[in-house]
Amino acid sequence: MLIYWDANALASRHATGIVIYGAYLLRALQQYKDLQFVGLLKLSRLKRRKFLPRHADIRTQLYIPPFSDWFLKKTAVYHGIDFKIPATHRLPRIVTIHDLGVFEKDLSDPRFQQEGIRYNTYLINKLKPDRIIVPTEFGRDHLLHYFPHTKNIIRLVPHGSEQAFASDEHEESAPLNFTTFSPFILCPGSVEKRKNGMRLIEAFENSRAAKAARMHLVFAGGMGFDAETIRRRAAASSDAARIHFFSGMSSAALHELYRRALFTVYPSVFEGFGLPIVEAFALGSPLITGNIGAMAEVAGEAALTFDPYSSDALTAAIDTMAGSELVRKEFRAKGLKRAHHFSWGEAAKLTRDVYLELAS
Repeated sequence: MLIYWDANALASRHATGIVIYGAYLLRALQQYKDLQFVGLLKLSRLKRRKFLPRHADIRTQLYIPPFSDWFLKKTAVYHGIDFKIPATHRLPRIVTIHDLGVFEKDLSDPRFQQEGIRYNTYLINKLKPDRIIVPTEFGRDHLLHYFPHTKNIIRLVPHGSEQAFASDEHEESAPLNFTTFSPFILCPGSVEKRKNGMRLIEAFENSRAAKAARMHLVFAGGMGFDAETIRRRAAASSDAARIHFFSGMSSAALHELYRRALFTVYPSVFEGFGLPIVEAFALGSPLITGNIGAMAEVAGEAALTFDPYSSDALTAAIDTMAGSELVRKEFRAKGLKRAHHFSWGEAAKLTRDVYLELAS
């Protein structure tokens, strides 16, 4: 079976969440001998084509819509891994919708939020994909809240965790001097409003256990919406000397942070899945995360959870985790066990089932 694969997101210098999804899912799918993949690249991505081999081994061809649509084989299936599908109905089309966070008030840059709402509405109501893949039950329910007519075309395919054990040989980042910020609490992921950095800083300031042990707080990720506000808040903190921001890191450096951290905090208020959750589990880092939405679903009983809208609740969670090696040992063991529930091999099997469903 021929699968047209949206390769545009994979023509990227950095391993973003969508790049990790596309790269690891594709590798697992390529183990099936009955599937052949052709990556489609738009003209606008040709200059970045050189980055594609970092993430995927796939034959590519130029895709110029709507002209190229006439040459797509009707017997094939198209899979858009990054919210995009062609306008043609010549062949079955699948789209992966990682989340619809853009529909949530105040979590996205208002300059782009309305455009995001407009595009996703156009994607679902006008382009009408034949199947929609989502990574969590929460993501499915959230999609149905806004688009209830999609109920029969949604398929659930959770992400994997194996990326926690790989590093990109092409990535470079400055070595970290751990002696300057140890012991430390790790907060992975982009620094942006929905990741809840403001409450985390406040909770860190108020944690007696963190203060007593002279712990540091490390944010590790790129700068997103409202990042400057979060960084200004950190700079104004009485504990500013113990709050650090690292970005542009290699996957190897990030994984080393997980391993060396006393524990990880992922305080986001909204996620479609939350890859850092399974990465922390896989690398043996005890985890604190929210008790709502996809965070609670993915974490299960393997993390210490809290109300992400309460700074006091987060402070209490930090005190609990920071104050007891026994608690950290318990959640480290639970996390390692939970990580085995998430594999790209299983994601590939479920995705292939969707391909076969449409081909039949």
